Amino acid sequence: MTYDVIVIGGGSAGCVLANRLSASPRLSVLLLEAGPDFATTEELPAEITDATYAPYAYDWGYRSVPDRFGNEVPVPRGRIIGGSSSVNVCVAMRARPSDHDAWADLAGPEWGYQEMLPFYKKMEHYPYGEEKFHGLGGPYRITLSTAADLGPHVAAMGEASARLGYPMVGDFNAPGAPGFAHTPLSAADGVRLSTAIGYLNPVRHRPNLEVRGDALVDRVLFRGDRARGVRLASGEEIGAGHVVLSAGACNTPVIAMRSGIGDRAELASHGIDVVAELPGVGRNLTEHPAFWNIHAAKPPQGGARQMFGSVLSVATGPGEPDYDVQILPSAAVRTDSLPAMIVPPVDDHPTGWDMVFFVSCVQPRSRGGVRLASRDPEDAPIIDLGLYTAAGDAERVADAVRVARGIARTRPLADLLVDERVPGPDVSDEELADAVRRAPAHYNHSSSTMRMGPHRDPESVVGTDGAVYGVQGLTVADASVFPAMPRVATNVPTIVIAERIASILKDRMS
Repeated sequence: MTYDVIVIGGGSAGCVLANRLSASPRLSVLLLEAGPDFATTEELPAEITDATYAPYAYDWGYRSVPDRFGNEVPVPRGRIIGGSSSVNVCVAMRARPSDHDAWADLAGPEWGYQEMLPFYKKMEHYPYGEEKFHGLGGPYRITLSTAADLGPHVAAMGEASARLGYPMVGDFNAPGAPGFAHTPLSAADGVRLSTAIGYLNPVRHRPNLEVRGDALVDRVLFRGDRARGVRLASGEEIGAGHVVLSAGACNTPVIAMRSGIGDRAELASHGIDVVAELPGVGRNLTEHPAFWNIHAAKPPQGGARQMFGSVLSVATGPGEPDYDVQILPSAAVRTDSLPAMIVPPVDDHPTGWDMVFFVSCVQPRSRGGVRLASRDPEDAPIIDLGLYTAAGDAERVADAVRVARGIARTRPLADLLVDERVPGPDVSDEELADAVRRAPAHYNHSSSTMRMGPHRDPESVVGTDGAVYGVQGLTVADASVFPAMPRVATNVPTIVIAERIASILKDRMS
């Protein structure tokens, strides 16, 4: 059978595309997901529905190449229907107006904040903010964390931040000055609300929509320069009038490369014939570098229903127009519940409880890349996160640790903490940047490996509508097309990328 549209990847973007494109009864749509497809919330494994922690189940198992200190960093990516929206920490942040200014400058005015606001409103069900900024009728339910959800330690963090002059922000997803805010969440009643739950499951009954799980795509098939379908790793070929790549910032570029789209020398090294020479494929990988600043905490007097749900955004760099670092404080959590791969357990912990300040530089200058390991679709790509390869990124993360340390020393939060465990009191403020470089971590926000931009830019891969340069019938819609890294968690920006590109495709093809 030949479909009008095949969408490769049933993740944050793919489920959106499947919903919006199949809304036209004239379009037959096939959604392919490499991981398992759970058609109802009841079928999902418990660790996937539980919004307390980000699970490491149903993951691709990727790791970065070693950095200069020999560190290989896990690169968690969801291999399941819903993709990484099924395994994230449920932070539902919009890109900032300043981010959209950068997108408009690099990719076109249609990506500006005012032009994209209707898509944000269209996607969400959010009954907490002003109507001019928020929507109520969208498929993606977004909730707002409360002080009771987060427990006394986070409430004390908010009070300490205010004492140090950081303003309280009532609506993180509305324009305004940065400060301390409760974060919108793609979770409700302890259940993680992926795009599979919000967008896909309610429309599975449509006769023109088919969903296939455990369908690993090898490459896009071409007749000349026109996409004509896909080939699965099993060897099965499926025809299509149009193909959309939505496999994420790590997998979309390697599918493109296996299909003959990319840098000529890179393709030739694997014996792949060139369909379109686009050297930007796989380049410009951008990630938010992060650090786990951990403080031993006194056991909480009241419980918390979720680990994360608030954020402090601060400008630290010279000339920063908005903010460039974020601090996500955790509720007080039992030490033995933290992921051992990141926070090694200790035998002599003073209380058995920790508070984590998850700090990050959200406007990094460092760039990495994604390359093919081989032509075999079963082989993991070669991922170079490039963390701290640009001067200043480690210093910005260190700035965030300094801010966190200052808050930890300020009452009332200081009364609820014992001492700093990581990096530890022996590491001075002046030594923080070096400590950060030697303990690389990140937000799991890889992006920009199929960057959107003008055709005259040799690093651009797709146009303002997501169409791949040099070929016909192939579109990209996921975080890989971000013209620039937004200052926020990338789930919601990825969804609105898919919303806008889906609207373009639907209008053209219906």
